[in-house]
Amino acid sequence: MRVLHTADFHAGRNLRGFDRTPEIHDALREIAALARTERADAVLVSGDLFDTANPSAEAEHAVFDFFLSLRDAGIPGVVIAGNHDSAARLGSVTGLLGWVGIQVVAQAGTPAQMVRHVETKAGQTLTVGALPYLSERRLVKAGDMLGGDVGAWRQKYREGMGFFIRKLGEGFEPGHVNMLMMHATMDGSVPSGSERTLQFDLTNGYTLSGLQLPAGAQYVALGHIHKPQTVSDTPLACYPGSVIQLDFGEGGERKQVNLVEVEPGRPARVHDLPLSSGRELRTLRVDLEHVEARLSALKGYEGLLKVVVRAPAGTALPGLKDRVLKLMPNTLAVDLEAQQEDLLIPELRREGLSLMDLYERYWRERRGELPDDLRSAFREADEAARTEAEPVEVGA
Repeated sequence: MRVLHTADFHAGRNLRGFDRTPEIHDALREIAALARTERADAVLVSGDLFDTANPSAEAEHAVFDFFLSLRDAGIPGVVIAGNHDSAARLGSVTGLLGWVGIQVVAQAGTPAQMVRHVETKAGQTLTVGALPYLSERRLVKAGDMLGGDVGAWRQKYREGMGFFIRKLGEGFEPGHVNMLMMHATMDGSVPSGSERTLQFDLTNGYTLSGLQLPAGAQYVALGHIHKPQTVSDTPLACYPGSVIQLDFGEGGERKQVNLVEVEPGRPARVHDLPLSSGRELRTLRVDLEHVEARLSALKGYEGLLKVVVRAPAGTALPGLKDRVLKLMPNTLAVDLEAQQEDLLIPELRREGLSLMDLYERYWRERRGELPDDLRSAFREADEAARTEAEPVEVGA
């Protein structure tokens, strides 16, 4: 069986006022074409189809056109909701998407609702335990339906998620290809620079351990992290990543989908299929005096640019953005990075300096040389302060 795994479309993404949806639509056309040429038996989409809970008509068109392309190729699929998706909105089109062969699991429910079976043209069965994104609030509500210890889950996200994972693993069947699909953050995963919410997850413990993954899963299809990576070998668990470079934090990342080859009861094999759609994103950091020279050297660059100009703190830079856009009209952002001179110029650094040294520098920068009488007075005051701060030995 050949299963194409993708995730994190983020249709409707707007970057600094620039709509990325046309690029995402191109990427989805490319993925649909790969599904056909690679003879995929099924497609799994691990959440974040849209960038917002209320996507634009163009964003919906891009995603639904992708599913129609799969229907035209006779390729079924399973989709889960991610944290950017509106579970209610996706749930409202479940019937329509089912009509074109796409099974949607928008909200957590009973195992019967989340364990899906896909019959392939070759007569094999793919069983997917589909777990959509669960916030702590949704986890408590969904767990209450199944009689779990809700009070403990409010304190232990990992235990609550483990409860659902075990329930889904119980739905795996001998003779089927068995996969788990989740939109979550795994221990050891490496986020892209743009994924601030994931940084929060990683530092606040909202992650899952690879030890929680069911042994019966031949492949775990993950979504949520935009950087392609494998986070577990037994069972094999992978993030395919986002389909284009969505933010400047993803600049330079190669985008891909995963083609999973697997037979019932046998380990899965994963092949990376690179994607070429979407404009390259690049961040250029440049000193103020070199702006024109550096931008001129990039003439012909067709990607999207973010320019960070380094200048001394307090520098007024009227017309800077116009200067940049004149040379590189495809610049989406011009940011100023103020530099403190005392951190850049060796002779102005503060580390290792005494209070006397700092006072002399302060006086010299504002009034010239420090008079001898003030120097003596400051030194006496400094010594007196040090004496008062010294601990008193008792019983010496």
